Amino acid sequence: MSGGRGPAVRLVATASIVLLAMAACSSGPPREDGCNGARQRSGNTFYENNPTYTDRGDVESGTTVSTPEAEGIDGARLDAGVSALAGNNSVQSVAVVRHGRLAYERYVNGGGMDQSNNVHSVSKSILQAVLATAIEKGFINSLDDTVSRYLPGYPNADRITLRNLIEMRSGLRWTEDRTEYRIEKESDWVWAILDQGLVATPGTVFTYSSGNTHVLSAVIQAATKTGTCQFAENNLLTPLGITVEHWGRDPQGIYSGGYNVYLNTREMATFGLLYLDDGTHNGTRVIPEWAVTAAATTTTTENGSGPGYSQGWWTRTIAGHDMYFAWGYGGQFIYVMPDLDTVLVITQNTLRRDREVDSAAFVERYVIPALL
Repeated sequence: MSGGRGPAVRLVATASIVLLAMAACSSGPPREDGCNGARQRSGNTFYENNPTYTDRGDVESGTTVSTPEAEGIDGARLDAGVSALAGNNSVQSVAVVRHGRLAYERYVNGGGMDQSNNVHSVSKSILQAVLATAIEKGFINSLDDTVSRYLPGYPNADRITLRNLIEMRSGLRWTEDRTEYRIEKESDWVWAILDQGLVATPGTVFTYSSGNTHVLSAVIQAATKTGTCQFAENNLLTPLGITVEHWGRDPQGIYSGGYNVYLNTREMATFGLLYLDDGTHNGTRVIPEWAVTAAATTTTTENGSGPGYSQGWWTRTIAGHDMYFAWGYGGQFIYVMPDLDTVLVITQNTLRRDREVDSAAFVERYVIPALL
């Protein structure tokens, strides 16, 4: 590991972020819902065991429900596609929003409307919205700020910008699904992530990393002086009518940045619709329009023939239609299809450990034909 800073500096930096996390987690009266009800850690590992929670809210409120036919959708075609998907016993739900209305919703293999599950790296797309909101409200100056502006004294923090982190170009040594299991053994995960050492100049090489987004969560907590979950709840989730059942935390009390967030299918659809509607919800602006533009704008095509990446979102073109999507481990997807005025959600139960569905093939073979 690199860093080269003395133990005294590390103690000061760590103490500062712990105090911020403690303040965030002790503010306000205790409640049974929202972030105050989601504070307990579930085990001591980087990734959790993915239990299913029962949604606390009224899952049917705040959603305008229509029918496939009313929104110009071939429901039979979608039914055929979902029936094919359901052969994978981990698939739990498919939902389609078109023209701002929930036009199609189907639960299979024991899935249910009130089930709130780990959306895994879909959380990175949510974090992009939270980060943009923190910038828009003046807590964070710019994506081009260095990490050290908010986390002084941390290794490599003066060389890496927030833009580097959200675009997965931090330059930090990282192998996804391997490095995390070393990090989880450390008492200070943020320090350990930044102390991995630089293997590339920040801003030059794409390396997908849940470490990058966890550092961003620490930045958000330091800048807003509240927990990432609480800031998201107050400024993003509550305006959308979304209640998280659980949001993971690290040993320092930093809310998981880009993983371990639990939502139900309709809440995922509502979040996707926020982007389809250029950052507004029911006519009220919730996130800045530039955040939506950034989500849809490819910053890397370094994945060969696979999808591109933007800021917390993936991008691809299917059957001539440009779209971008949130993608979580094990088959959690939110597709935003601007020219089709459509949002697609797919979820899978990651406790069952079945294969991840080919979402692009499903979109091409069933969804797009059903919309045209």
